[in-house]
This record gives sequence, structure tokens and C-alpha cells, in this order.
Amino acid sequence: MKRPLLVLCALALLALSSGCGSKPDTGGAARPPAPDPSRVAEAKPGVYTYPPPVRGRNHEANTGDYDLVDGIAYTAKGGAGTVVYVTSKPIASPALAASPCPMTEARALTSIRNAGYVEVTLDAKGKSKYYTIGTPFGGTGREEDVANGRYWKSSLVLSGGTAEGEARHVDKGGFAFTLPVLEPRVTEISESDKVGDKRSDPHGITPTEGQVIAAYQRVRAAALAKDLKGLLEAQGFDEKQIEAIRGLEGIDADFAVYADRFFEPGTTGELQTYPGYGAVTGEGVNSKGAKFINFYWFTPCEGRLVLTNIFENEQ
Repeated sequence: MKRPLLVLCALALLALSSGCGSKPDTGGAARPPAPDPSRVAEAKPGVYTYPPPVRGRNHEANTGDYDLVDGIAYTAKGGAGTVVYVTSKPIASPALAASPCPMTEARALTSIRNAGYVEVTLDAKGKSKYYTIGTPFGGTGREEDVANGRYWKSSLVLSGGTAEGEARHVDKGGFAFTLPVLEPRVTEISESDKVGDKRSDPHGITPTEGQVIAAYQRVRAAALAKDLKGLLEAQGFDEKQIEAIRGLEGIDADFAVYADRFFEPGTTGELQTYPGYGAVTGEGVNSKGAKFINFYWFTPCEGRLVLTNIFENEQ
């Protein structure tokens, strides 16, 4: 049976209203330091390009229309198959290949770029039980057809560490891909997992409240200083990754919009810490004077916290 694609804005409301028992920190966030003059004068890296490993297009009323050009593929733990996550803008996928948490980093970059995405998990026969699409700050949804998958067709060939195939929906577009199959060292959470209310690795590290607040303050300080390199460093991206990401075409314009999702005074409030994630609200006004209380969602990756999602809540 075909099920309509659902808008999942309720995830943000769920996160904000879950009342996880943490005591709020009502103090203001640390004021960001003045930009380092040496960093301001630092030369921008050369343009980072690579052959697009994905070719396709998504078109759907809730998420909009966008081309699909980049992405990652990785082996899901537990035998679910090969997760294929593709994006509408380059996310420096070759630079993520050696990451212990490529999906986590890919999701962080999707958010910075506000890129659309499509995801499927392909079994050994190349079939996927779901078709997930969305944008970080817009419509998001998941369609299932557990009977026979007749609303989309997909294929997968695994050879020499590479995944090649396609996924084509009857009325929402589709894509073809040729991607290396990555082997994360941590248990990554797919978009389908998130929709199914598996928001984190149940056996993952539980960050402390202090770690979450410190991570938020570091990222916020870099964002308000318009320092993309500093924001990536604060999340543990390595030097080569940062150079590649900063060299992506259009990244500076995307980051300028992303940075405005951090506020003055940036007061922290509700906290959530569970195995595999930590989150905190930040309150204030953006550069246009609009008031927000946003929810900043961090995912652990081998001793660091990566900002993977921001749920916006304008007041």
C-alpha cells in the first residue's frame, strides 16, 4: 500500500517539548571573542572539485525541486544493507571517506549548506523498503511500501568496495550513483532511523551537560565571528577536510545564512543528554532582530561532538 510522504516538522516540537529532566542553564552563552586578525587575513583555499558521484533530481511539493549531485554510501551495522544518502549540493564526499562517522559529518555539512537530500537503504537484492527525502530547514518525509516497492525501483551492484546503482520514484524523480562503500567505526543513524524514532545509537556515548554547552558555545562563537574554519575545527573536522570544505563553490554564501541561526545573547536553556546524542536550546535575536529559541543537536563521534541538526523555533 502506498503511504503519502509526511512532513516531519513534529520532530522539532517533540524535541522541544520532551521534558527530559535536565535542569536548564539560564545564564547567557559566553560572548564570542573578537575575530583573530591572522585568521581573517588567511588566504581562501583553492576551489575543491571532483567528478559528481551522483546524478539525478528530486521534485516534491513539501521539499521542492533540486538536483542531486553528491553523497555517501556506507554499510549499516546490524545487516540492514547499504545506506545511500545523496545531496543537492557538494559536501566534499571524498574528504569524508576516512571519517569514523561519515554520515554524521555528511549531515552536518548538509545542514551548513541547507542542501536537499534523498536516502534509501538497499538490501542484497538492491531493494529499499523506504524512500526518504527532505531539507534541513524545510519539509521532510518518508514513504514506505513494504509489499513490493512498486512506487520506486532501485538496484545495487557492489564490487571492489564501490556501490553502483540507482533509485527511481514513480513521481518524485530519482538518482544514479557510483560511491565508495564506507565502513564507519561508530554506529551511524540513517534518516530512516530518525523518522522511526531511533534518534541515536542506544549503545553510544552519553555526553555530559557541560560538554554539550561547551560544544554549543564554541560553535556559536565561530559562527558569530563568521569563521567557517573555526566552526569546523570546533567539531573535530581535520585539516584536509577543512581545506576541501572551504574550497567548495558557494560555501561562503551558504555559511553566511547558516551563521545567522546563532543568536545574541545566545542564552542556553533546556538540555537533553542520552546515549548517542546531546542537545541544548539557545535563545536570542539574529542579525535582523528576529527572536528565536533554537534547538542545537549534537552527535558524538570518537570523543568530539558534531552539530548535526538545528531545529528552528521563531518566537
